[in-house]
Amino acid sequence: MNYVLLALACCAALCGLTIVPQAPPDRKTYLSPEPFAADLRGWERIGEASFACDEAQRHDGLASARIRIEPSGTLNYQQLRRDFADDIREGDELRASVWVRSEGIDQNPGAYLALEFVAADGSRAAISHSRTSAQNGTAGWERLEASGAVPAGTRSARLSLILHAHGTAWFAGPSLERLSRQTPWPDLGDRLRHIAAKDDTIANPNFGGVGFHAFHHIFPATEEDLNEVIFKRWRELNPSFARLNDHWDYDRPVMERIARHMARMKETGTEIYLTTWNPPNARDDGELAAWARRVADNLEFYVRTKGLTNLRTYCMTNELSLDGWGSLVGNLSRFRQYHQALAAEIKRRGLPVGLLATDASPVDYWHTIAWAAANMDDITAAYGGHHYFNERGPEDERFYPWFLSKLEWGVGIARDKKKPFILGEFGARQDGRTVDGVRLDRCVYFETPTEPLVTLQLAEAVIAAINAGVHGMGYWTFMDLVDDFSPGYLNRWGLFRASGADRSTRAIYYGYGLLTRYFRGPSTAFRVASDDPRVRAAVVRNRDGAWSIAVVNRNGRATAVEIAVPDQRGSVSMRTYVYDPARVRHHPFGDLPGPSGTVTLRSGKMRVTVAPMSLTVYTAAFDEAPPPAVRGIAQAPTDGGVRVSWHPVDARDLCYYRVYRLNGAARVQIGSTIATELVDRKPIAGARYAVTAVDMSGNESP
Repeated sequence: MNYVLLALACCAALCGLTIVPQAPPDRKTYLSPEPFAADLRGWERIGEASFACDEAQRHDGLASARIRIEPSGTLNYQQLRRDFADDIREGDELRASVWVRSEGIDQNPGAYLALEFVAADGSRAAISHSRTSAQNGTAGWERLEASGAVPAGTRSARLSLILHAHGTAWFAGPSLERLSRQTPWPDLGDRLRHIAAKDDTIANPNFGGVGFHAFHHIFPATEEDLNEVIFKRWRELNPSFARLNDHWDYDRPVMERIARHMARMKETGTEIYLTTWNPPNARDDGELAAWARRVADNLEFYVRTKGLTNLRTYCMTNELSLDGWGSLVGNLSRFRQYHQALAAEIKRRGLPVGLLATDASPVDYWHTIAWAAANMDDITAAYGGHHYFNERGPEDERFYPWFLSKLEWGVGIARDKKKPFILGEFGARQDGRTVDGVRLDRCVYFETPTEPLVTLQLAEAVIAAINAGVHGMGYWTFMDLVDDFSPGYLNRWGLFRASGADRSTRAIYYGYGLLTRYFRGPSTAFRVASDDPRVRAAVVRNRDGAWSIAVVNRNGRATAVEIAVPDQRGSVSMRTYVYDPARVRHHPFGDLPGPSGTVTLRSGKMRVTVAPMSLTVYTAAFDEAPPPAVRGIAQAPTDGGVRVSWHPVDARDLCYYRVYRLNGAARVQIGSTIATELVDRKPIAGARYAVTAVDMSGNESP
């Protein structure tokens, strides 16, 4: 869309008009479906396999390329690939496709298609791939598709036809086309920008909140770790939505531990969406029914025995997995079979838990959500999927409109069925390499100078989800998985670390945590219009009438903005919290920093100046009265230090306590906890202690 159309569209959104955009310009075909040459000319062979043109196996009359890997062959992503460097520009939206059929494929990911973007130095700038499954092409010719936007620094686009399994695959009619070419956004200089939410632009009248996928509930933890780190940080970040992993055959002691965590989440008003890993591959109806009964037993234990009525949603498998990740993508009737068995058992028991379909990842697999809506809506309570931003980096200012369009599509599928849409997992670019025998499941930007920028991309994902009408969302993950979770595997995605005794925070803790804390459900989410494509905003009003507003400014300069919300009379004080990637304020105990100031919302409007390349949150969801002073402070020697204890503070909105060591004129914080005691592990002779209470507004007692 050119700038004139962009300005008209923004103006129209503010005025309630409708503009029909022109068709995307600059479409181009790089490769039309054509037969493979007898010698596979033009295609590079990669890896040890049998490569050949097969005149006997055709699709639409086009000769195919065959890749065969013998049972004794070493698997190493054997492939045919072809590069396209002519007229490839940053921001181009490309789509690749191919027809595939297969025989004798013995494992995932099977035969599939990849669209890779190659940098000038030959490294991978980004990659997108079609669905991967051992089932691809087993029932006859099947079309695979992959799409993505060209990232900065790309020299060429690479089309790869891949077999990573023993067996034979045929590929026919590959194609590559450009769907659109982005128009540059102008520099709007010092002009005042306008952000508006209106009564007639409600995106979701029952927004569930910003939250996390949580894994920590399955790990044993000391009371000290729970009180001073896990429960304390959960309470302070205060998410109202969480996706938790489950396993259908956990034993009762593990389930008791999980229930304790769920109870803490109930205290914070956190809605829970539970999903299982690795359901059994049932051989017959009897085994399927037995599995459904066991899952229903578990749900009944949580909801009825433990009273965990905040458990609202369940999915029978993470990301359509069964004997392999994503294997049900190519066998959705099997997914429906499990879903149906569980739905019948839940209905028979009258359990207040709805089922979600399909939990697919990435967005290229979201077509399964449309299939579920068409084929199993009567037994489905919610729709949802996941995505990791492998095709777009944290510096990409075009990520926001791209992701917004994907979410609008998903929400539209669910809304047509009068059901909510849940973004169960999301995150920045995945690593996935295996180094020294250890698979690295982590964000590639962690521990690099780019890490602080990840927060802006996550914030834009949240803003896009709120504006699209998503019910709830879970960033992967609240905290890292512990080191010994699985041999040869490390998972590093958390807002804070869990390696040995290390519980230090990452930069995202201090930005994403503002969104979980102040964008809670149930609330009303508005669709926001902005007349600057580099300024994105989300607006919610909670049930008490308090507004929270998030603004991401992608401009390289401070930007003056007028923000308007509907039906707000009089004056309202709004606290201001700023996340600046260049100046992240870490805290040794994960205490969130206080506000940088206040602004006033007068008659539904306020003018502010937002910092360049920043996230700013404005909220009226606070009070200014600090909790009462802590009484009964005592100290006594104990094994490993000095135990400090105190009387609990009677405050409805108490969050946690801060403990300080006093040594002469020096005052040093030595910990934060939700308990009423803490051990000083590095005591100083003659030191005394002070304890303060902190409430949910961040106010600290005397």
